[in-house]
Amino acid sequence: MSVGVQREVASRTGSRERAELVLAQLDQLPTLSPVVTRLLALTGDDDACVRDLIRVVESDPSLTACILRLVRRADLGVRADGMTVARAVPLLGFRLVRSAALACPFFEALSGEVGGDGAAERRRGLWQHSLAVAAAAELLAEHVPSKRQGANIFVAGLLHDVGKIALDVCFPKSFARAWERAEQDMTCMCDAEAEVLGFDHTVAGRRLATRWRLEPAIIDAIWLHHHSPSALPSTVDEPQIVRLVHLADGLVRRAGVGASGSRHVVDIEEVAGVLGIDGRALEKVVEALPRRVKALFDSLGLEAVEGDRAAWVESLQRAHRELARLNAELAETNRSLVARGAVLDAIAGFNHRLGENDRVADVCVHAAEAMVELFGAGGAVVVVTDGTSGLAHAGCAGAGAQACVLDIGDLPSADPGAAPLLFGRAKAEHLTLWQRCAGRRPEGAVWTAPIKAAAFQGIVLLGMEEEALSQIRPAAEDWSSLEQAVGRAIAAAWARSDAARTAEELIDLNRRLHAAQRELARRRSLSMVAQMAGGAAHELNNPLAVISGRAQMELAHCADGERRRSLEIIVEQAQRASDIVLELMRFAKPEDPHPTELSLGEAVKAACQHWAP
Repeated sequence: MSVGVQREVASRTGSRERAELVLAQLDQLPTLSPVVTRLLALTGDDDACVRDLIRVVESDPSLTACILRLVRRADLGVRADGMTVARAVPLLGFRLVRSAALACPFFEALSGEVGGDGAAERRRGLWQHSLAVAAAAELLAEHVPSKRQGANIFVAGLLHDVGKIALDVCFPKSFARAWERAEQDMTCMCDAEAEVLGFDHTVAGRRLATRWRLEPAIIDAIWLHHHSPSALPSTVDEPQIVRLVHLADGLVRRAGVGASGSRHVVDIEEVAGVLGIDGRALEKVVEALPRRVKALFDSLGLEAVEGDRAAWVESLQRAHRELARLNAELAETNRSLVARGAVLDAIAGFNHRLGENDRVADVCVHAAEAMVELFGAGGAVVVVTDGTSGLAHAGCAGAGAQACVLDIGDLPSADPGAAPLLFGRAKAEHLTLWQRCAGRRPEGAVWTAPIKAAAFQGIVLLGMEEEALSQIRPAAEDWSSLEQAVGRAIAAAWARSDAARTAEELIDLNRRLHAAQRELARRRSLSMVAQMAGGAAHELNNPLAVISGRAQMELAHCADGERRRSLEIIVEQAQRASDIVLELMRFAKPEDPHPTELSLGEAVKAACQHWAP
């Protein structure tokens, strides 16, 4: 068996053990005696006679005292002195005797010693709720075509939450925690009980009712009264009783009578439609319910609920307090939704204004405009820097939008303010930064908050009064959404700027590369020429020296004038060729330059003589 399956089986086993533990402790509740069980059977039997009922009541001293006490409390127009059970039962009627047989023991349990804060009030509210559901179920049954369920409907309504009584008596602290959780989370009491205890009051109530051997219809109502009419199992003997109790429970909770712990909403109109009860009949039930509950309390003579007017006032006040709490929660939820909608509108406007070629400063302008739009501020400034170049990109909005790039060094830090403002008060360096970006001093108060991003540092300066700022309180996660949208746009603009700058650098490098290649080719050509010139000069120098030497030797022994002139020309041209060879050798292997003295006049004269021809 896998670990997951083992845990699941262990969880189910633990829940069953808890349920058995509850059953073991249910003896703390009043047990239905055989007399009460017999009385319930008689009052539910159309063929039963008054004499049989009197004999059952007289056999139980406690029930006899309860019936005689009811006669004294009830306004029957007869003297209570010398009253006997034989006279009291016909006067009270089967329904009231049946109600007293069940209501009195349970009220005694609820009005007994309780522990924990609010336990007495909780049980009193639960008792009022149970009686009201019983009364409402009877009233609703009068408008249902089939009257067959009338004998058990009151008992089913009265005992529908008996499982809560069992849990409250046996596990008061855990039950109180589940009660509080259900009210706070506006959820069904069954879900809260299952989370805290591992099972709910319907299971405990069913086990308790089965142990008491109540009728199956009553057991089903106790077990299934939280099920919608369409979700009832097909094995239920009398589904109409379950539906009536379900509808009565929802009707009483909506009217705010008593307290049951559950806050989930029942679709009353839908359930009433399934039962064949129209809207007018529902209105009649709601109108008659207070009088029926009052009559029940009066006729049962329950001292703990005397002063029915005060009880109803208390129920109404409790309902009003709950409505006030819900209204406050709805108002806060509505304020949060409005603030979230404003943030989403600001984000949408910001994204709409973004352009494909926006610079970082342009994105800062759009972000400042979004801040003005969100908060209704007189002006806003958004400044970001990469933290390395010392340059800051800024954009301001309000009295004219403008973008700029500043040399500011380090960006002033901005600490976020405490909730709900999210902004901190600006310092002197923030006001100076505002003036440099906007070109004017701020008018009124200035607030500041950081823009958190990994690639850069950013700050928002907001110009508005504190009273106006406190009216617009976006949640931290909503503000973070706007912050992230601005951060992503700035990061994208920065990436575009870096990409454009990289492209420009690549183009310049490409130009310089081509120039270097041309220079390298030229130098290679010059090197080859120099090598050729050096080789040629070396090879030509020897023949020229021989020619010049032979011509000079012939010139020294020649007397013929014409031949001497020819030899002189040969020597002169050989010298000229030698000078050319010398220049080639200097070109091939130039000497290192060195400074020397030169007569300017001689240099000019020599240049003129050289270039004149």
